[in-house]
Amino acid sequence: MFSVGKPISIFPVLILAERGQFDLDTPVVRYWPTFGQADKDRITVCHIISHQADNPGAFVAHKGDAYQWKQMIRAIERQEPLWKPGSREYYHTATLGYLTGLLVRRVTGRSIGQFLPEEVCLPRGIDYHFGLSAANQRRCAEVYEAPDGPFMDVIGDPQTLLGKCWIPLPLTDYEEYFYSTLYGATEMPSFNGHGTARDVACLFGMLARGGEIDGVRLISQSLRDDAITEGWDQTDALAMPCRMLSGGFMLRNDALAPYNRNPRSFGHSDLGVVPLPMAILMTNSSFFCGNPTASRTEPVSFTQRLLEATEPYL
Repeated sequence: MFSVGKPISIFPVLILAERGQFDLDTPVVRYWPTFGQADKDRITVCHIISHQADNPGAFVAHKGDAYQWKQMIRAIERQEPLWKPGSREYYHTATLGYLTGLLVRRVTGRSIGQFLPEEVCLPRGIDYHFGLSAANQRRCAEVYEAPDGPFMDVIGDPQTLLGKCWIPLPLTDYEEYFYSTLYGATEMPSFNGHGTARDVACLFGMLARGGEIDGVRLISQSLRDDAITEGWDQTDALAMPCRMLSGGFMLRNDALAPYNRNPRSFGHSDLGVVPLPMAILMTNSSFFCGNPTASRTEPVSFTQRLLEATEPYL
């Protein structure tokens, strides 16, 4: 589900903050000392989850490092912020899941691919994973690139800022096609979470229900309210028109995330997966996997019709 994994990787950070194992306003170096290299010692946990750490890519990483957790972490540690942390907003397209994942590992001793199922998913029968077993890989749908899609061309061009961010994943020569055994098995929370629409809806529904899943409170109402407070609204240096909530969730906007007509709807956009609304007054959400072979305009048109058909029942 590509970037839908980013906000889901933030859920464990919020849960651990609720338990007192994180202070969101504390510098990351308190939990991850070697992160402070290259003038990053003032970046806070909140900067990371709100996409304000100004480290959207690890430009010293090499092709293929995305599959190697330790190499990516070392590259992120060596990376200087592009701007003064907190001074500019910038969608952390490639690094967000590594940042949240390492924070979770530092305070729990478990990878995010272990923590999420053990603490959240398995006890509630939620089918969502970072890093797939061989059996689960056989359940996955195949992924095809839509023709005439300019976004993949930009991602695969290392001369662009967005393309530089994605150098660690071998895309330039189509070596990775998002369906390889290595891609599915590796924990890369920025872009390779796998799950069903129903179960992603259940995870996001925690926010709609004030921090609860199935009657069990995972985060407090106040922490949930802080997480869905609007953080920033601008077209960032990646040319992405984002309205980002403080907890790293995308607020509705016409250009990137036109969920429905409710201006307070939120969820997360994605490459290939178009999210339907998650709103403060709603109690559920769902995700729609667009037709991978459709033209650039057909998914938008179809999604709009789907939104209009389902909105009265939300």
